[in-house]
Amino acid sequence: MAKISKTKQKEQRIANFLSRFQVQFEMSDSAIDLRTMAENYADGVIPNKDIGEAVEAVLGPSPMPRLSVDPRKLNVPKFTWAPMDDCALNPIFQRDVMPNHIGNIEPKFKADTIIVPCAVKDPVSGKFLLWDGHHTTRVCERQGWTHMPVWYTEALIDDAHSLHEATKILISHAGNSMITINKSGKRQLSRYDEHMIAVECGHPEPVIVQNICNANTVRVRRQSTRAGDISHIEHLYGAYNLVQASSGIKGIYLSRALNFCRTTWPKEEIRAIVMLGMARLYQQTETQTGVLLPPAFDAEIGAILKKLYGPAEAVHDETSGFKAQFIRHFGSLAGHPEVVTSGLVLTYLKHGTGGFKLSQPESSYPVK
Repeated sequence: MAKISKTKQKEQRIANFLSRFQVQFEMSDSAIDLRTMAENYADGVIPNKDIGEAVEAVLGPSPMPRLSVDPRKLNVPKFTWAPMDDCALNPIFQRDVMPNHIGNIEPKFKADTIIVPCAVKDPVSGKFLLWDGHHTTRVCERQGWTHMPVWYTEALIDDAHSLHEATKILISHAGNSMITINKSGKRQLSRYDEHMIAVECGHPEPVIVQNICNANTVRVRRQSTRAGDISHIEHLYGAYNLVQASSGIKGIYLSRALNFCRTTWPKEEIRAIVMLGMARLYQQTETQTGVLLPPAFDAEIGAILKKLYGPAEAVHDETSGFKAQFIRHFGSLAGHPEVVTSGLVLTYLKHGTGGFKLSQPESSYPVK
């Protein structure tokens, strides 16, 4: 019997798992699309068991049978409200305190959103020695708090572990935990997740950005796979934040740039750098000339770009796009948005026949 590769086994597990659902969703090592998965449930809430089985489909069987271990019988962290003066630090397993970081997070302080600090309980002094959440504790102290919520681990002191040995074990545990959680255990919130959560929570600007995308049949995605998808959230907000000088309003250039991309390349994903370059072109031209370019300009430059480069990806591709041409001319690369915006302006000035007056390019170099 032929041996099935690990990749094939994973594909089969995922296919078997997805066969249970009417609404299909993407599953990969990097992400399981929970937002789409939730559409399979009447209340939009995914049971914990189903998420666990989804993870197993990707990673393979769990090392232990589900619900086979009662953690309450293990030496795992406990919770308490520790008096502020019972919280302490052992510099052996903590970094230096950073007043500037405290100053940065203090204005954002909300009592109902803090992360619970972690500690080991010193068997000698009884103090809670913090190994994570120290700067949060400093902010709470500055807010006048009398107690801190703390997850803590105690030392096991018995015939096999003297007080001295137990203390050494605790210090080692705290140091390893501090390094693990701060170097590899914490996953930074992605811009995609940040945007989608902010939209769901009704934050004003993310909602506006999402509405602009919806109006232009553009889908914000973690990974772009279909026509109209955009995954570069940073450039999406970069285009949104371009303010129209005449009105002081954000978002006008973003909406137009998205419409340009969808109209010019309707069967392609949104190439975010091209979209941002067009948004910057609109803004710079209106700022310098006082005139907003008419729709006829979009049609003309779109036709020029398709004739010269073809797909949107090639507009800034390494071999045929603006980036490579800029490097050939100057020997180095400036900010990518500046390069693409300049390339768009220069290309129109070379090939355009409609006579539209554009802004001066930020850089000048040969284009196709």
